[in-house]
Formats: sequence, C-alpha cells, structure tokens
Amino acid sequence: MACIQNQRIYTLRNCQGGTVIDLSGADNYSMIGYRDHNGPNQAWIFHHDHNDDTWSIKSVGADKYLGIEGDVNDAGNGTRVVAVSFPFKWDIKNSDMEGVEGIRILLHGHKFSVDLSDKGNATEGTPIQLWTRWHGANQIWAPVERK
Repeated sequence: MACIQNQRIYTLRNCQGGTVIDLSGADNYSMIGYRDHNGPNQAWIFHHDHNDDTWSIKSVGADKYLGIEGDVNDAGNGTRVVAVSFPFKWDIKNSDMEGVEGIRILLHGHKFSVDLSDKGNATEGTPIQLWTRWHGANQIWAPVERK
C-alpha cells in the first residue's frame, strides 16, 4: 500500500466532505465526520497483518478499533461504522478514482466501502457507514500522517 505504512498514525480526511473520521466523544462508540481539531479521537494507528493482507485501524485516543455494528455477514448499505474492542479486518486499496488521491477502506472480503453518509455531507456529526463500493469521493479517505 503506497500511502499507508504499518504502525503509522494518520488522520483520515474525507475527499468529498473534507471532515475527518472522529470517534465521537459523546458516546465513545459512534464514528462521525467532524472538523479536524487534531484530537487523539481523530488519530488512527494502522496495523498490517501480513498473513492475510488485512489491516486493523486502532484509535490513538481509546483502546478501540474501527469496526462495524453487528455481524460481518449481515453487513449492508447503511451499516454503522463504530468502535469495537477487538482488531477488525479491513482491506485497504489505493483510490480508484481519477484525480482523487487517497485510500478506499473496504470491509474485508466484501464489496462495502467506508462512506461519509449523505454523499459526503460536510456537516459535523454526519455518520460514517458502509455502502456498496461506487465511484464517489465520499468513499475515498486522504490519510494525513500524524507525528
């Protein structure tokens, strides 16, 4: 993966709405789009599992991982992306959209992409969800390395 390196910390900025993935301080569970305030709840450590070429994404601010609500086999359009207590498997791919630099975060082994809902609504608090992979910039995330 060209733009993501193992064990590095990134903020993930949505290429449509411009907000970043934020572990909500209100419930320490919901993932929302929010303005970048450089908080630890907006910083994510990427860990690559070389055995199956998957990634887990851990919050710097909490002992939680980017995951989904419910069972992977029941995932579908609108499934909430939430904080979970265990390493959750994602497939990370470079952007497949011309002129849009970043990564696509896909549910491992499935066609669902991490998506800033409402087609990339920039309003703070917009939910992060899964949606079928399509050519929308609201499914592309620009990783900004944090020190």
